[in-house]
Amino acid sequence: MNDDEFDALINQIQGEVFDEARQALGEKGFDRWRNPKFCGRLEDADGYARLTGDCGDTMEMYLRIDGEKVAEVGYFTDGCSSSSIAGSFTAELAMGKSFTEVLDLRGKDVLDEIGRFPESEEHCAHLAVRTLQEALNSYLMAQAKMS
Repeated sequence: MNDDEFDALINQIQGEVFDEARQALGEKGFDRWRNPKFCGRLEDADGYARLTGDCGDTMEMYLRIDGEKVAEVGYFTDGCSSSSIAGSFTAELAMGKSFTEVLDLRGKDVLDEIGRFPESEEHCAHLAVRTLQEALNSYLMAQAKMS
């Protein structure tokens, strides 16, 4: 196999993988898989949580708070692409929200925002939301101890 044939084979395989991912994740999920947002740890975060789901994936959420709202969110996961997509959409949904709105957020809200997601991976959205809410709880607990 020469270099051109090898490159053509690689491009064909990548195209097939991308087609399968689009089918499973829809366009929004596929785009977020290829271009994650809000991924990364925030230095000096106001709130932080780290949870491990039943699947073994670990999710971390970092919050910056401004007044009574979530101003910035960062996430990190050691899990699969579904965990990363769920973390990214969860972070996006939390930005600018009040504490009550964040505590009312559900995994279903994240799944609705993504649009299409493999049923076997839906637990990733629930893990991301639980981690976000724990990060907010850590902030609120720290504030209560200071008063």
